[in-house]
Amino acid sequence: MSTTSRVGSNEVKMEGQKRKVVSEPTHVTLKVKGQDEEDFRVFWVRRNAKLLKMMELYTKMRGIEWNTFRFLFDGSRIREYHTPDELERKDGDEIDAMLCQQSGFGPSSIKFRV
Repeated sequence: MSTTSRVGSNEVKMEGQKRKVVSEPTHVTLKVKGQDEEDFRVFWVRRNAKLLKMMELYTKMRGIEWNTFRFLFDGSRIREYHTPDELERKDGDEIDAMLCQQSGFGPSSIKFRV
C-alpha cells in the first residue's frame, strides 16, 4: 500500500516502512527565440525568480536594451515581474522575443490649419 502526502514543496511517498522524498525541481529551462533568429537561446531559471534577469541577459547577448523587446508565450505578453511559477511554465517552454513596434503617427505629426 502506498500513500502520498505533501510537505512544503516536497512530496513524501510512504511505502510500508520506507519513505521516499520527491522534491519539485527548483529551476526550469526556458528557450527564447527572437523573430529574426533561427536558433533558441536556452536559459536555466529559478522557478520563483522574476523573469527580468532572463530578459536582460537575452537582450545583452543581442546588444539591445531589454525594454525594446516584447516577450510572448503563446501570444500572451510576459512581463518582467512575472515568475515561471506564476505563469505555470515547465521545462522546455518556448518564449518569443519580438522587437517592439512603434508607429510614427501621434500628436506631434498632426497639423491643423486655422
